Amino acid sequence: MNAILLLIRFVITQLIYFVSGFTPRSHKAVMGCYKDKFADNSKYLFLHWQQQQTIRAIWISADKPLVKRLQTQGLEAYSRWSLLGVWHAATAKFYVYNTYIGDVNQYLAKGAVKINLWHGSPLKKIEFDISNGPLLKVYHPENISQKLFAKAQYHQQYVRPNFMIAPSDTVKKLFSSSFRISNEQFLTCGNPRTDYYLRYKSEDWLQLNLPVNTKQVILYAPSWRDSHLNSTTNIYTQTIDFACLSKQLQKSDQCLLLRLHPNEAHLASELSQYPNIINITFWDDIYGILEKIDLLITDYSSLYIDALPYRCEIAFFLFDKAQYQATCRSEYPYVAELPKAGIDLFTFRDLLDYLNEFANKHHDLTDRGPLNSELTSARHQLTNIFWQYQHRSSLDCLDAFVQNAPISATKKPA
Repeated sequence: MNAILLLIRFVITQLIYFVSGFTPRSHKAVMGCYKDKFADNSKYLFLHWQQQQTIRAIWISADKPLVKRLQTQGLEAYSRWSLLGVWHAATAKFYVYNTYIGDVNQYLAKGAVKINLWHGSPLKKIEFDISNGPLLKVYHPENISQKLFAKAQYHQQYVRPNFMIAPSDTVKKLFSSSFRISNEQFLTCGNPRTDYYLRYKSEDWLQLNLPVNTKQVILYAPSWRDSHLNSTTNIYTQTIDFACLSKQLQKSDQCLLLRLHPNEAHLASELSQYPNIINITFWDDIYGILEKIDLLITDYSSLYIDALPYRCEIAFFLFDKAQYQATCRSEYPYVAELPKAGIDLFTFRDLLDYLNEFANKHHDLTDRGPLNSELTSARHQLTNIFWQYQHRSSLDCLDAFVQNAPISATKKPA
């Protein structure tokens, strides 16, 4: 895209965004999610608001089958560029989203109260804290041409939220830096994606067609490797012999649930034919089953932080650690000092040996046994770091916020 086209795009998008700031806005919330999915924090807050009628909550997505599915369930949802989708995006007082305003509509949000619920805990550097990797040019362009491109191509990344939620002071400090907002712009509370299942029952587990003799359920949920953004190489099949893994899982009466990141979902399509390996990458999200699994295997993802309150054990499969550190976003310095929530595994052989050892612990779906004292201590420390305000329900805090009612003892966000 040449400079003239970039300039034209920049002028048009900024003009539309500016004009949207003058439309009258009524007391309702438009909500959405990354990749036009129905997932994560905004999903669970939407479901809560729909059930409690706290505020008129409207789901916006470009995924027409998803919109139709929600409508058949009696939920209010519209396609992004439908007449009603545009109308509600242009006239809603609240925008509630998981990543950027584009989860709803990035061109019609000016003048709305923008509430970014985000979708993870900051382990890898995010947004304006990014200091390396392919996303560096998005947030730190070096010359006029790059700045024009960034402003035109990544408009929504530069729109700051009015409010965010933070489950701890550590998270608040990092969000404040990365999104360039003040401490006064936070609600300190839990996350809807975890608070929801403290109040409502999940039926997600019933969707799984587990093998009859399953004694342990393992969730493998690796992080997105942004250095492979434009690559067609399947790094998982290069690293893991899935046929061999399947044989061992069958022998040990274990079942592995495979959940790749939405940005890598296409890589999971060839991994659905192996016995005792169930591909759940297409699921909206996996928060409804965290309390049921026996073991979570991840890597650089903050998903393990969401799993801390549950009984599952945790392991980290870091098969590309050196390459990841060199080419992807770097981690925040504090991460190196965190207590370990589980064992590090570096090779496929390490993974097989660990799964075999784990199988011999004879945990099953009804009796996992106690965690050892070292893991219990680490989890306690990590919980204090990441879930300092977990006793404050995000559902209650956000209810109070949109109703202009006091939050705790004050009318200002804590």
